[in-house]
Amino acid sequence: MIITQTENERLTRVGLGTPAGEMLRRYWWPVAFSGEMAGARPKKVKLLGEEFVLFRDGAGKVGMLELYCAHRRISLARGRVEEQGLRCCYHGWLWSTEGKCLEQPCEEPGRSFADRISLESYPVEEAGGLVFVYIGLKPAPLLPKYDLLHATGGTRYLWAVTNHCNWLQSAENSVDRAHLAWLHAPNYPRYAKKVLKVNWTRRDYGMDFAIVSDGAAGQNRSSFIFPSAMRFASARVEQGPGGRQNLRFGTPMDDTSIINFFITLAPTADGKTTDVLGTPPDQVERGPYVETQRGVYREVDDGWWNIESNDQDRMATEEQGPLLDRSRENLAASDRGIVLYRDILNDSLEAVAAGRDPLGVIRDPAEHKLIDFGTQQHDAVSALSVARSAAE
Repeated sequence: MIITQTENERLTRVGLGTPAGEMLRRYWWPVAFSGEMAGARPKKVKLLGEEFVLFRDGAGKVGMLELYCAHRRISLARGRVEEQGLRCCYHGWLWSTEGKCLEQPCEEPGRSFADRISLESYPVEEAGGLVFVYIGLKPAPLLPKYDLLHATGGTRYLWAVTNHCNWLQSAENSVDRAHLAWLHAPNYPRYAKKVLKVNWTRRDYGMDFAIVSDGAAGQNRSSFIFPSAMRFASARVEQGPGGRQNLRFGTPMDDTSIINFFITLAPTADGKTTDVLGTPPDQVERGPYVETQRGVYREVDDGWWNIESNDQDRMATEEQGPLLDRSRENLAASDRGIVLYRDILNDSLEAVAAGRDPLGVIRDPAEHKLIDFGTQQHDAVSALSVARSAAE
């Protein structure tokens, strides 16, 4: 698969009106944590090269509006959340979560024109401790019911980390399973230096891939959710069978940065569900937002690459450059996952250009069912308990 520089631009640029940007705008994206919005200041959000303001009003409803006030174009992220909405700090205009202007307090009685002024508002939904938004062509599709968004029975860690690279580099890294044998060799000794056998299966949501381990009864099975999410398990000895269950969304902020939102569910003996804003306790980070700097990675003396495990993927994708030039790469037989992903990507770009939905977009309520990925880590079968009655 040879990609020209022109084709690379088509696949990578996320701005409004670009082929990839229009395709990516057909999906819901997490932009914040539900737990950080209560009683908080408004939050400035950057998504697909555009800027917005996110807030929760006094009634508990979350809204997202265009960033700048319609009056004198000051950022509403400097405003104040009130019972009815968000008040601009400059002249006090009050905005509802639907973008309606409720008050213009500097105007004389009877001279207000609030009913003729509005801001663009965007659909918002909360699930799994995350705040999802949709900024594409309306009407918005249904937010898919991924299993971990409706999971119970454990401690749910919610955290995020920024990667300083194009969204496609991170997405392709997720489907590139061959790198486990080398980049992650310190963490996957059973795979180290081996030629891995990977079974690939295309799905309605993206693809499943299973690494078949020689001499092992089970498989390391994960799922890639198009366009840039990953469902996987991470075994931890101290947690017994099932390990942890993870869902990661790679939200593109602009052409050269993404923010990875993680849900990590750790089973607990009492079966209770608790949300924690921050990383699991055995990780160096604490979050919930882990600050990073391009080219700066934590070092460890592991006899391999001397990069701490949580920074290895970020290092690999960032060291390809802010926006990888794929016209200079040379794919090999082990890159079948990359080829399959690019086939799906091109199919989805062509669908949007033809006025159709890309892969994984759900609009029919009859098809809006729980998606159970059956994720496994080696021989450990997930102890995940899913609240099916609430999700279906």
